[in-house]
Amino acid sequence: MKIIDIQENWSGYFTYPVYDEKGDVSNEEEGRRVPFEIAINLHNGTFTGTSWDEESKPLFNKPATIKGFIEKNLISFTMQYPYLYYINEQGVLATDKDQKHPAIRYTGFFNDTEDEIVGEWEMGETPGEGQWGEFELKKR
Repeated sequence: MKIIDIQENWSGYFTYPVYDEKGDVSNEEEGRRVPFEIAINLHNGTFTGTSWDEESKPLFNKPATIKGFIEKNLISFTMQYPYLYYINEQGVLATDKDQKHPAIRYTGFFNDTEDEIVGEWEMGETPGEGQWGEFELKKR
């Protein structure tokens, strides 16, 4: 039996909420939308790969890594940036090479008709708490 790895490239966007001066989620419908791309190597229902996004790309000299699985139409993966990046108090992107970036958990569903993956991401120590947003990817 010959095992074949499949390489795929996907592109789309992720969103995250925008907060007002009080710390509440603003009424902006889509929040902040950031284009991103992933390149994955599929093997027996699991995959590994890399990701670049337009927001963090200027900050790193290498891509984020991803690792996940596919089960029927469910897609789940974690993304890990090379080191911590964040928006500081002045609203500017900043990095800390001495700190590990928290893993970002992505969960979505593949839509055969549209050839796309739509889902949500979250980042935090405890699932359901922390930062969150939505994402959409289409095969290139």
